[in-house]
Amino acid sequence: MPRRSDPITRVTESESWQLLHHAQIGRIASARHGDPDIFPVSFVVHDSTVFFRTAADSRLRIEADGKPVAFECAGQSGADAWSVVLLGSLRTLDTADDKDLLDQLPILDFAPDKPYVWMQVTPTSVRGRRFVIAPTGS
Repeated sequence: MPRRSDPITRVTESESWQLLHHAQIGRIASARHGDPDIFPVSFVVHDSTVFFRTAADSRLRIEADGKPVAFECAGQSGADAWSVVLLGSLRTLDTADDKDLLDQLPILDFAPDKPYVWMQVTPTSVRGRRFVIAPTGS
């Protein structure tokens, strides 16, 4: 594989969404009483929005609902890696119509037997990067 002159390159917003469409696990970062916190989530993308499920009584829902968050997802294939970061706000979806639509989407379920709610990350910005991973010893 030819080496790129710059090992880190930006990707377009459109390509960032394409990368997210093919991923399943991401992380939500929020402030918890002024301190940062990170929560792993399985997610699905629909209409340029990130959705995930969490327990109805989860700390993530209780502490971050209605607040600004960062969402990050990353992946690697061979010597290429990527990362996409969304900044936005988090909200609980509480209508039956939302739940019915989202329950039809493919999502990896961490806890299928627990009562859950759907949450939505509404992005205000999307940025992505690709990285060339140098072989060990180079």
